[in-house]
Amino acid sequence: MRRQPVPLTPGDLVNHQFGTDDNLIGTPGAPTSFGDAGGSMFDFSKGGNDTFDEIGPSNYTFYGDVVGSIFDSAQGGDDIFNGLTATSVTAYGDAGADMSDQSKGGNDTFLSGTGRQQINTFFGDAGGAMSGHAQGGDDSFITQTVQGGTHTFYGDAGGDMSGHSKGGDDSFQGSRQAGNIFFGDSGSNMSGHAQGGDDSFTARTDSGNTFYGDAGGDMTGHSKGGNDTFNGALFATQVFYGDAGGNMSGHAEGGDDRFTGSGGAIMSKTFYGDAGGDISGFAKGGNDTFINEGGSTVSFYGDAGATMSGHAQGGNDLATLQGTKNFAVGDAVTMLDATSGGNDSLSGGDSSLTDVVSQLYGDAQVMGGATQGGDDLIFGGHAVDSGRVDNFLWGDAAQISGRAKGGSDVLYAGTAGQGCTVSNEMWGDGELSGNAHGGSDTFVFKDNGLMTVGANNLIQDFSQCQDDRIAFIDVSGVHSFGDLVITQSGTSTIIMAGADQVTLANFTDLMTANDFLFV
Repeated sequence: MRRQPVPLTPGDLVNHQFGTDDNLIGTPGAPTSFGDAGGSMFDFSKGGNDTFDEIGPSNYTFYGDVVGSIFDSAQGGDDIFNGLTATSVTAYGDAGADMSDQSKGGNDTFLSGTGRQQINTFFGDAGGAMSGHAQGGDDSFITQTVQGGTHTFYGDAGGDMSGHSKGGDDSFQGSRQAGNIFFGDSGSNMSGHAQGGDDSFTARTDSGNTFYGDAGGDMTGHSKGGNDTFNGALFATQVFYGDAGGNMSGHAEGGDDRFTGSGGAIMSKTFYGDAGGDISGFAKGGNDTFINEGGSTVSFYGDAGATMSGHAQGGNDLATLQGTKNFAVGDAVTMLDATSGGNDSLSGGDSSLTDVVSQLYGDAQVMGGATQGGDDLIFGGHAVDSGRVDNFLWGDAAQISGRAKGGSDVLYAGTAGQGCTVSNEMWGDGELSGNAHGGSDTFVFKDNGLMTVGANNLIQDFSQCQDDRIAFIDVSGVHSFGDLVITQSGTSTIIMAGADQVTLANFTDLMTANDFLFV
């Protein structure tokens, strides 16, 4: 016999029961509504497809399906939450508490009102934790306020995600002139075999945004971040955490995330490819892509915002910074133990109106223990129309000690047009101490018509023992070793290549054609 729908009940929804499709309207006198049950849902029960609205300003709380928990293969409905001008709304897409076992969240839609000074907190699936094989729905969060709003979005769980739980593929759009905080999957920690969904985040003009791709806290065990997409906005302040706002440990793995930032006179933008804190154990960073435009201070941490230790491994990241003051480490600030850096590509900022400074480290600022640097590509910025660009480029790290080893890196000097100035200070590896070893690095000086590398080029650690090379590409009048003029000045060697000049600090050995490449 076919079971009949169950209307709103203050108790539980059980035994294959399913809720009705209701239109619920909150009022200042009754600001709390639930879509199906005031208790919990379990035993293969299913929530209805409900719609929530309000009449009059108040502080509203809506539960899409149940106030309590969802478990034992129960499933939430596809609910719609409509915000109202000048209201405060807290909405739970499916459960006000936890989701566990084989439960599944519905595909819910959260819409804020269009007024000002709103405060909205949206939980895509569970206000508490997700565990077992619980799975979040594919939820959509859209805010429409025009000024002064504060919005906090939890794509799946407000608490922890553990076991084999999985986040849905959620979509988030923040408001302009508002503060937006986005948690792609969990507002807290991810552990066990929990997996984040592939989420999409979009900021709006003139707003403050903090994005957590998967977890606001730590990722441990065998948890894995989703492949998330982050879109910045013009005149928006942005902090991006590709996977975890805290630490990654155990065998946790970051997703392959993509960040695209827009321009504008913004004070700062900060990008963390995987973890805002440390990465340890056997954790691994994802292969992330960061394409930024504009900003005063732009900082990029390819994998960890602090330290990599144990056997942690950095991902193969690509970053184009394009700020006024650029700082980047391909993997982490500090690398210790037996960690290894990824094969990263870092590009500084170009100058068209203002002066630009870029400090780019292929792997870390400090490497110790038995760490291994990746094979990185480092590109200095260019002085295009006016102003000055100063590039400070390290293939691996400023300080390399212990038994650490640098990778085989390629460093490209920046160029300047007529009336502009560029300087390039380059370290293929960094300052070596103890039993540390550098890699075989290539220093590239490539002219492009009137854009030339000029005469302010300094290589701090050129080493014939490490098979370092200097490449001159498209330099007018320079095609072979015989076209170079090489002299010594004190403890330095000066190489004249047409109108360009390169100085090798603390190097006075005889140079041969084997030290150069010509294209």
